[in-house]
Amino acid sequence: MANALFWLLLNTFAAYYNYRMLLHYDKPAVYTDIWLEYLPWWGNWALIAPLVFASTQLIPYKKERISTFICLNILASLMLFFLYWFLTIIEVALIKHGAVNLEIINEAFERLLLSPLHIDFLIYLSVFCTGYAITYYTRAKQHAIKNDLLAKQLLEIELQSLRSQLNPHFLFNTLNTVASLIRLDEKSKAVKALSELSQMLRKVLENQNHQLIPLPQEIEFIESYLTIQKMRFEDKLLTTVNLSGNLHDCQIPFMLLQPLVENAVQHGCQLESNQNKLTLKIACDDKQLSVTLINKISQTDEHQGFGIGITNCRQRLDKIYQQRYTLSLNEIENDYFETRLTLPIGVHYD
Repeated sequence: MANALFWLLLNTFAAYYNYRMLLHYDKPAVYTDIWLEYLPWWGNWALIAPLVFASTQLIPYKKERISTFICLNILASLMLFFLYWFLTIIEVALIKHGAVNLEIINEAFERLLLSPLHIDFLIYLSVFCTGYAITYYTRAKQHAIKNDLLAKQLLEIELQSLRSQLNPHFLFNTLNTVASLIRLDEKSKAVKALSELSQMLRKVLENQNHQLIPLPQEIEFIESYLTIQKMRFEDKLLTTVNLSGNLHDCQIPFMLLQPLVENAVQHGCQLESNQNKLTLKIACDDKQLSVTLINKISQTDEHQGFGIGITNCRQRLDKIYQQRYTLSLNEIENDYFETRLTLPIGVHYD
């Protein structure tokens, strides 16, 4: 409809211009007659223009096949021009004489030859260029959407790969804890540790397709892990978890806190003293989630771990939050170590 209105509007302007010219030179003129006389020349483009647009979509431009592209477009343009001129001749004959015969067609054809044909070529070229511009824009937009989708799929695969590194890592350490309890003949503790481990594994399975989970679920996962570690190290650790804010509205990458807590536990269990404090503070407001982990360390502590935990956390945070997070690890007074993490609320990769 927009296409038809556009060409009818051009027909109206052209007829009005010619009407004013005839009046200027004091020649008889009826606007409606002039409008109908111009209609075949402008109105038929309402049919031809969509066909030109279609040809631009059916004949894609490729540098390696430029000669084929030119030949096909020349052939398409000749076919469309013949169709346009054929329709124009028939309509001119019908409008002027109300009938069609060989003599009337010859007269209409002669009028066609005397008409400004270069205007037809200019109109066709304009429609042709507009069609290819629209086709190029549409295809570029489709490619952009496809590339964006592929980038998101690649990011999802990378995140799944990073998280999958943690599963055998925490499972290996937890099974070591259970094995230690069994060697110490702490059967009841070993059974409880296996129960907590089963809950952790259930959460791993439940969230294997989720990058982000509600914060309370992550806290439950961490509490199960700490329960197992306290059974292993007994008086070596004194753990405290402080929670504040509206935690149910916060989301966090699954198993993000586990390697941070595990790192703190490994440092604390190396100390010879008992009741080594490990404090986990989690606060959530409308703008950010703050996690603070404080644990005691030894100045001679040579614990290196597997090199997976902190590096894995940073890589996951970089991909999910880009530069909109902070993760700092600093020694503070009295041989304590602080891990501080802040995440924006409602801002992530997808």
